[in-house]
Order: sequence, then C-alpha cells, then structure tokens
Amino acid sequence: MRFDGLYRAFNDEAGSHPRAGVMCYGWVIERDGRVVARGHGGYARREDASSNLAEYLGLIEGLSALYDMNACREEVEVIGDARSVIEQMQGRAAVNAASTRELYRKATRLAAHFAHLTWTWTPRRKNQDADQLTRRAIRQIRANPEQYRAAIRQIEDPELPPGKARHLLSLLDLRVFQPQGFSA
Repeated sequence: MRFDGLYRAFNDEAGSHPRAGVMCYGWVIERDGRVVARGHGGYARREDASSNLAEYLGLIEGLSALYDMNACREEVEVIGDARSVIEQMQGRAAVNAASTRELYRKATRLAAHFAHLTWTWTPRRKNQDADQLTRRAIRQIRANPEQYRAAIRQIEDPELPPGKARHLLSLLDLRVFQPQGFSA
C-alpha cells in the first residue's frame, strides 16, 4: 500500500488563520503487481493544517481500505515518501507535535489490526501513483469553487469554538475497489 499527502494553505482567503488549509491524500493498494484499490480525498482544517497531517490522512485512509478488504492476515508493505511518518510508525521517531498525536494514535490503532506490516520509506519520485491521486484530489476540490468557498466560510466561522476549529471538514472521499482484491 502506497500513500501520500498534500497540503495547500487557503492563502489570503483565510487570512486570520494562517495555518488553515486543505489537506489532500491518496493511496494505492497493489497485489501481485496489479492495482486492486485506490482512493483519494481531502479535508479542510482551520488550525494546524500541515503536510505531515495530510500524510497521516493518506496512511489512515489506506489502512482503513486494507482493513475493509480483509487484508489483516496478509503480509502488507506500507510505502510512503514522508520519512517522519514512516519512522514514527516504526517507533524510531517521537511524535512531538500536539496536532499530529491524534492522527498518529488513530494510525497505530489501525496498524494493530494487521499481523504483518512492514514500513518502507521511498523518495517522492518513486511514489508517483499515490502522489498523482493527491493532486487529483486538490484539482477536484478546487474545480467546485462554491464548495471550496463554503469550506473557507465554515472554517472562518467566528462562532466555531476553539476546540472545534481543529476538527477536519471532509471535502472529498473517493474509493475504488477492483473485483479481485483480498479474500476473507
């Protein structure tokens, strides 16, 4: 399973929240050299949005798809181009950012369902399938300007309580499973 994440700030449109933005993800699952599932999507977040969180979203969505495909007993290689995420999941690096801890815990809970997971870092140029899906997600989100502006308005809502500001607003979630994936 390959995963990737992409962060784009809202820029001047959400000026009062400089770390507000869209975090997109993509994941691809292969078996025997064939793609058996893929997915991409994106979330908006008012505070603490980052590329690292986008990478975790890709990992979580990909692991969720593997779980849905009954692949928990399979040998699974998880490949990503975010060295920090791979090293954190291997237990070789600490998770210092408070904004990352929630998604890290979710990823580790999902990973615990799998009997045989290996973690592999790869350079971005070798993770093109997942990277292309993250870019597709941002294009699809931006292709609907009204939804994009509505997300910005919702993120900018002054009535939104501070704790609620950290939550993710789903903008897009697409999954495609091929008929011959993993068996139960």
